Amino acid sequence: MVEIKTSTCRACSAYCPIEVTLEDGRVTRVEGNHNAPLYGGFICPKGRALPAMHRDPRRLTHCLKRQPDGSFIPIGSDQAIDEITAKVSAIIARHGPRAVAGFIGGPSVEQPAGAPLMIAFLRAIKSPMSFSAATFDQPGINIANALHGVWMGGRMRPEDLDVFMLIGGNPIISKQYFGQNPGDQLKALLKNGTRLIVIDPRRTETARKAHVHLQSIPGEDPVIIAGLIHLVIANGWVNREFVDLNAQGLERLEQAVSRFTPDYVAHRAGIDQDDLREAARIIGQAKAGDFGTGTGPSMATRGTLTAYLVACLQTLRGFWARAGQEAIQPHVLLPRVRFKAQPRAPYPAVGFGEKLRVRGLQQSVAGLPAGALAEEILTPGEGQIRALFLHGGAMLTWPQQELTQRALESLDLLVLHDIEMSPTARMAHYVIATKMGFEIPAISMVGEISSLLHPGYGWVEPYAAYQPALVEPPPGADVLDSWQIYYRMARKMGLKLQPSAGKPPIDMEHEPTTDDLYEYLCIGSAVPLSEVKQYPNGHIFDQAREIVAPRDPGCAARLELANPAMMDELAVIRSEDPILRRKTSAEFPFLLIPRRMQNVTNAAYRPPGVLRVPYNPLFMNPGDLKRLGLDNGDVVQIRSRNGAILGVVQEDKGLRAGVVSLTHGFGRNPGEAPDPRKDGANVNALTRVDEDYDPYSGIPRMGALAVAVSPVAAN
Repeated sequence: MVEIKTSTCRACSAYCPIEVTLEDGRVTRVEGNHNAPLYGGFICPKGRALPAMHRDPRRLTHCLKRQPDGSFIPIGSDQAIDEITAKVSAIIARHGPRAVAGFIGGPSVEQPAGAPLMIAFLRAIKSPMSFSAATFDQPGINIANALHGVWMGGRMRPEDLDVFMLIGGNPIISKQYFGQNPGDQLKALLKNGTRLIVIDPRRTETARKAHVHLQSIPGEDPVIIAGLIHLVIANGWVNREFVDLNAQGLERLEQAVSRFTPDYVAHRAGIDQDDLREAARIIGQAKAGDFGTGTGPSMATRGTLTAYLVACLQTLRGFWARAGQEAIQPHVLLPRVRFKAQPRAPYPAVGFGEKLRVRGLQQSVAGLPAGALAEEILTPGEGQIRALFLHGGAMLTWPQQELTQRALESLDLLVLHDIEMSPTARMAHYVIATKMGFEIPAISMVGEISSLLHPGYGWVEPYAAYQPALVEPPPGADVLDSWQIYYRMARKMGLKLQPSAGKPPIDMEHEPTTDDLYEYLCIGSAVPLSEVKQYPNGHIFDQAREIVAPRDPGCAARLELANPAMMDELAVIRSEDPILRRKTSAEFPFLLIPRRMQNVTNAAYRPPGVLRVPYNPLFMNPGDLKRLGLDNGDVVQIRSRNGAILGVVQEDKGLRAGVVSLTHGFGRNPGEAPDPRKDGANVNALTRVDEDYDPYSGIPRMGALAVAVSPVAAN
């Protein structure tokens, strides 16, 4: 029997609506849903690969337990949970609750109930050690919001924009900022007259559409933004009416950027001075605009400063929604939020929550610094982490891979959710075989939550979707929803779980279904989940639209244009030697930057055939390849001051000379025979957790990394 059912792709946070062909209960085809709003039937290769993922015979169908010799044997899920619960209870009794930690990574996008129950379990045992990938993926945005303050009316609507500036991002691939059919969204934006400015060392798919592309040296993003601010102020393009009413610190900001002249910025950042002036002119003369930062400037260090200066530039131009305009990103499945045309004053970025025992790091508004998690595990003494629950590919995504390996090996208990025997799974004591996407109900709430953390996620319109699970796990499989282990452990330990503040604890006597938990998580939503369920294609809920309300009469809050720490960091930049900061030299002449791939998200599951080549090429400028005597497909050694890996080169004519580019999330574990043509190369073998790390989020230098590239003789 052949059926076509609607669902949502959860390969990334774009949450594209899809139609799924089922033949006798097996997923055989996935296409974009042309009956869904907003997306226009869009689907990318990741969505089309979902049938291959569901059919892959390597998929885990039973939990696994590690044996003393390093091998794994199947174990029933009930027995696994019994053993894990006993080990956790013993660790807490001996070392205290802080010895138990959790990490939430990208796979939680597919498992919406998993993260809330992991966090609720840690809270129930009184452990503060809840980490997430949020401090690896652009944490500076949230920290900058705290330092600058937040405009409570939100951002301007895309159809009103005269200019959009993107720093170090590529929405056509990443889907950030333009998540619903990004190519068509960009076309519509440009057709409407919006001028696009892109700052990126690569001539990306997005940069090719730009009116101005500043193809800069990696790591110089804050220099360029400071230069744009200088030009906006010097040319009288500050929206004085908006700034006088809503901000403070203009004079000090003007002084701080005064030495970031066009000549200095162009020379230091490796861009054309006329292009810089043109970008400033477009911004300065626009009536409406919006700016976005991507992964590139975040991983190149000083991501917080870059995000802060971008927020200041938006405020200087008054590029925030005004009273009477329709707000973007209204809630549907989360509680309704009222938008107001007024500032929320700056608030603490750090100084609350848990303090870590390493490098003076502590909890910030972006979360506990995951860049210090491996050190926390390895540092002996009171508070040492001895058990870790992990939902993410730590061995391929955490910085300093060798340190990560030592940390995971040292744990008394490592429990991992996975669907394959991944590099991280090979490190675990227990691998919890987890359900795959179409075996779990789909709900768009995750996109709304993501929009609270990053302006590039979620929906401009009040869109929401829910679809039930489409298929059962394979016959005879013993797999779990990721939340079930935390619920069952808590019940065995006599604990109550309360995933959401202000809501009652969940029923600990009768195990809920995943649908029950969705209903719980949506208590108080702007639109009842029961109503969202009536629209199998997803729907735009007009009753959830919001209009930006006028300013409160007594509002005295102001946005901060000159946070002292940010101004001090800007002064350091202006006084330093750029070459010493970049750490390039005759020995390490290239700067390595990250990039995303269309066919895969980070370290996600990659069944055979999903990628044209199974590895992540090292992209290089053709002139650099020629100078090194290299051809496409040659194997090279990529070496930093911290380590070395093997990679396979491929030319990229749009890449700036002296810059190489490599996608994160590939490779094998240290000690396993590397095969760059099969497994790719792990960027994190080249990084160190304590190199140029952000003092707020702890994210180390993971881009703009000085490396050497040299040929490897063929065997």
